[in-house]
Amino acid sequence: MPSEPKVQGQPMVGIFWLLGNRLIVDTSPLSEAEPYGDCLGHEESHDHYWSVQQGLGNVPGDVEYYEHPRGRVVYNTKTQRFMFYADRCIREKKSVVKEIMSAMCLPVSQTDITLEGRDSHYRCLRCMETSKAQECDY
Repeated sequence: MPSEPKVQGQPMVGIFWLLGNRLIVDTSPLSEAEPYGDCLGHEESHDHYWSVQQGLGNVPGDVEYYEHPRGRVVYNTKTQRFMFYADRCIREKKSVVKEIMSAMCLPVSQTDITLEGRDSHYRCLRCMETSKAQECDY
């Protein structure tokens, strides 16, 4: 359920999840984004937005926000590029990446999609378990 663009056609920053085949997106227009270091980002955190959605019955109440594949888009003011951080489970699905970029009005020529291992923060429970198993010597 991508959120409706708040400013039609303007690039946005925000957070997102993939629950099975369902995409959940919460965004802010770039003109309303909040500064965070060298970046502009969405004011909402994954954990807070998830708990609100749990209260509304829009996401499972018995699942933590980090268990499903998720990601975030920020705008780097120094490079003037959008940074697309996402779990591998999302990045490997080109149609989902395209849907997120479309929902957020992201210009392809100004968006960098992170590669494997660049940001370990955005790893779902399945990917974290796979990574741990690969690190084990058994």
